[in-house]
Amino acid sequence: MTSFSDSTYSSKEYADFRPSYPPSVYTALIEYHKGPRNLAIDLGCGPGTATYPLSAYFANVIGSDPSRVMIEQARKAAAAKGDANLRFIVSPAEEISSYIETPGSVDFISTSQAVHWFQHDKWFKECARALRQGGTLTYFGYKDHSIVGSKLANDIFMEFSYGDKFLGPYWEPGRQFVRNLYRDIVPPSDLFTDVKRTEYIAGVSDASGRLITKDMTLEANENYVRTWSSFHNWCKDHPDERARHAGGTGDIVDRLFDRLKKVTGWTAKTILQVEWSSVILLARRL
Repeated sequence: MTSFSDSTYSSKEYADFRPSYPPSVYTALIEYHKGPRNLAIDLGCGPGTATYPLSAYFANVIGSDPSRVMIEQARKAAAAKGDANLRFIVSPAEEISSYIETPGSVDFISTSQAVHWFQHDKWFKECARALRQGGTLTYFGYKDHSIVGSKLANDIFMEFSYGDKFLGPYWEPGRQFVRNLYRDIVPPSDLFTDVKRTEYIAGVSDASGRLITKDMTLEANENYVRTWSSFHNWCKDHPDERARHAGGTGDIVDRLFDRLKKVTGWTAKTILQVEWSSVILLARRL
């Protein structure tokens, strides 16, 4: 169970402040996919960020997540959108069989920014059982937002994110998979074939391959940082330190952005171009 399953975690803030995936990501997924588009499943779906777009391509879409607070947020959004072909259920990614009884009845399985939480051996077997022959498995995600053109700010963000005196000790174990862009999570060759991997490294790869980017104020960057699981865990360990916006004297995120404003001259309303390192992995069921 991750911090996202805590009843105190704000699924609304996650939905509001996390980056979304551009249409080009879904175009790449659908161009790879072959055959029927009757049923797609999005595992570890959170508030449904990457689930809703699938409803434009598949007749039926199921989003599942072990976090009840995330699923409640996803259901509210689905009701507001009026998407009749969407369904959200509370379930771990490794238990597809609890709601998909017939083997080989799923055309497409995806997971975005969540595969690092799964029990991989069990999960791959469950996906293989549920998918039809030739069906698509994809997992994709992002890491370490980066301010385009500001090495100084990025160095500060990295120290804050992973330094021992900051949020480094508060990440859950799966974070290492994210930092390595899922290179350590490999589809078993006896179950999947035609593996295709695309990655983009912020500040290194050619900008034409950039998948996730967004113009954000410095204030919006702060809101995004406050959705991190590591920050949520830090808060549980420091209950007496409250954010200024919540009436406190300041917390670790307030101190980070005080520092950024001081060394860069930025204000809360300064607009910054942000990008994320990212990866898409696609595979086909044997």
